[in-house]
Amino acid sequence: MKGLRWHYTRLPSQAEDDLSGKEGEEEEDEKEEAVPAPEDPVEPQLVEASQVMGASEIRQVGHGPGSKDFNPEPEGPARLSHPSQLSLHLPPRVTGHSWSLAFCTSRDGFSLRSLYRRMEGHSGPVLLVLRDQDGQMFGAFSSSALRLSKGFYGTGETFLFSFSPQLKVFKWTGNNSFFVKGDLDSLMMGSGSGQFGLWLDGDLYRGGSHPCATFNNEVLARQEQFCIMELEAWALS
Repeated sequence: MKGLRWHYTRLPSQAEDDLSGKEGEEEEDEKEEAVPAPEDPVEPQLVEASQVMGASEIRQVGHGPGSKDFNPEPEGPARLSHPSQLSLHLPPRVTGHSWSLAFCTSRDGFSLRSLYRRMEGHSGPVLLVLRDQDGQMFGAFSSSALRLSKGFYGTGETFLFSFSPQLKVFKWTGNNSFFVKGDLDSLMMGSGSGQFGLWLDGDLYRGGSHPCATFNNEVLARQEQFCIMELEAWALS
């Protein structure tokens, strides 16, 4: 009698787990003859124009100075992927997705309540970017949608970043799990010793940034207290 042969099919969720964990160890062993992956990762895109990021930030977020693909006036959506740039710090599960503008102060007003309302229906990651009175651009990546909460939520995928003017990213240190907390009066990201890595008031008018244990970050703005001129929240399309 012939022996039975079992055939296994990897489910999509399992493939995602493998990518985030083992970086495709099995694929290297079993598919050495497969078509090679592209040199650059798949480039997620902003599906609308950003009112926060200027030309210099877009060049860093996309094809920046020193790149063979650098274009001082890029066409089409702002690209979020380039070696040493912001997209390389995003978790693999968002690779290849587009980002839609869920909230912006120029359209939806300066209100934290409005931000929470615009986040309803979104469960996935959020890219928060803002520009202050000094023209400084900075923000945060949240592993889940921004919402009202009694305590801190989120995962170690959350991080802070700034352009000063070059991109700086501040990842989770593992010292605590104070990722994101939102109430009607403020939105806080990162904490330690009574300080917040990034906090915004209920009117989305004033904010602050201090070094914190969660991300071991620098002050994101030029000064610890700042005024918000423009703020955007991008969610996965």
